[in-house]
Amino acid sequence: MGYAVVTEVLRPMLIRVNDESFVEDLCAHFTRSCFTVESAGGSMIQVYRHGSSTDQERREIEAHLRVWQASNPAVSVDWVT
Repeated sequence: MGYAVVTEVLRPMLIRVNDESFVEDLCAHFTRSCFTVESAGGSMIQVYRHGSSTDQERREIEAHLRVWQASNPAVSVDWVT
């Protein structure tokens, strides 16, 4: 009897910051919380977490992003789809 392993391919969530000088701080925030963060050029970053479903991953990223925004209210961010 065999078992099928189903894995979901996770896409990095793209986030754009309106002020490029905050990109490093936002990356550090996600890195401290064990997310994988990569530069997507300019004021954009890619964020993802291994081992999460796509829905769970998005909820976790959104929650951490809200925490960061509360500490940086002058900075706006957008999801890039």
